[in-house]
Amino acid sequence: MLRDLLVHVDSSEAGRRRVRFAVGLAARTGARLSGIHVAPSAEVPPLYKPSQVDEIAGQLTSRLARETSAAAAIFSTEASQCADASWFEAQGDVVAGICHKAKFTDMVIVGQDERQGAVERHPFPIAHAVAVRCGRPVLVVPAEVQGTSLARVALAWDGSRESVRALHDALPLLRLSQSLDIVTVFARDADRDANEIQSLQQHLTRHGIESIACALRPLGTDEHEVLRRHLEQGLHDLVVMGAYSHPMWMEFVFGGASESILMSSKVPVLVSH
Repeated sequence: MLRDLLVHVDSSEAGRRRVRFAVGLAARTGARLSGIHVAPSAEVPPLYKPSQVDEIAGQLTSRLARETSAAAAIFSTEASQCADASWFEAQGDVVAGICHKAKFTDMVIVGQDERQGAVERHPFPIAHAVAVRCGRPVLVVPAEVQGTSLARVALAWDGSRESVRALHDALPLLRLSQSLDIVTVFARDADRDANEIQSLQQHLTRHGIESIACALRPLGTDEHEVLRRHLEQGLHDLVVMGAYSHPMWMEFVFGGASESILMSSKVPVLVSH
């Protein structure tokens, strides 16, 4: 059951579309919607002379203040029809600010491409760090998200602790769906995997959710790539998956399902860690 949703808002058009998506989801679930904008500290790039630092810092601070005002205006406009909506602002580390507010919410909604600052200093998008740190399910929304249909859902299942957590965090959204595909990559014992999927489907049936099992069998191809290609075929409105069963830096450097799908998905992805 979803009763509190938190959406991070920036001043971009992607941020506006994200708020619209969050408003639609709040309406469908009867949840309270909170919007938050976290203004990062002004970081002056090292390419400036020491005599220019104060001036550049002042310019950056002014720009960040304008972005905060624009984000607040977006939320005020787009959430005006919400029965229950609240706005919050914070300053400092963006991920820390979102995670602090996430303690008191059921689900966090963030943008796929949002970054705290320069890639050199902040190599991971906000979504990745929030998913690992906040302790709540995170709904990652691509910039071009359209509508709030959750009719067709894909559950990426590998039996890990993270995928179990994602499944149960997603139950309120799965109840809104019309179809659920359980997508697995058989890289282990096929009989054991089949028995596990059968148990999973029986569990979902007790929640009133019918599902179809879809097994992918990699033939000499990386299983993460097989899963990513399948989920990118445009057959679903939402992907549900566990995030970062390996440390985040390992997936960033060596590749992994979480990093790959979060960066490339054209539909919202619900991740839990």
